Amino acid sequence: MDWSRAKWFDFTGTIKEGQFSRFGNEVIEILRQSPPPKLAIVLDTAFGWQHKTPAMVRDHINLSGYNPLIGPNHPIGERFPVIQGIYNADDAERLALETVVVAGLKHGRRLSSDDAEFMHVLGADCYCFNVVPTMLVAAHAGCKVLAIVGPDNHTWQAEIAAKINELSSCAR
Repeated sequence: MDWSRAKWFDFTGTIKEGQFSRFGNEVIEILRQSPPPKLAIVLDTAFGWQHKTPAMVRDHINLSGYNPLIGPNHPIGERFPVIQGIYNADDAERLALETVVVAGLKHGRRLSSDDAEFMHVLGADCYCFNVVPTMLVAAHAGCKVLAIVGPDNHTWQAEIAAKINELSSCAR
């Protein structure tokens, strides 16, 4: 993993580097800069699950009805990027994290208990709002994604950031 060109996208608002309130044009512009980052490190809050600790994203289901790549193609990458293998879940064990499948929902949408049950039937462990659109633009720009989601108590981010920084400094 090329950690030297990693970029943080913290949608939890707790890590000083790379804070974003939600996915939007600013995130898209950063991912499309030249040269693009090699790795997008994404922290997001997850809902609809029973975990009390963070987990690393290994896959997703896009239930948002939204794709940030609609419109004229940007020259940074292919029109329809391959997203198979986009998530870097290889370091989950080194970070002592479980892996999960997230459902990407439209920002602000909350699931009813029936919808949450159906989400689990589809194979998602939880849902979030920012991982999937960030991943789509990252894939378009040729980046890998290390995405970690956690409960909304906002106590896990600093510890995870420290572990990721330690892992990245060992890899350099």
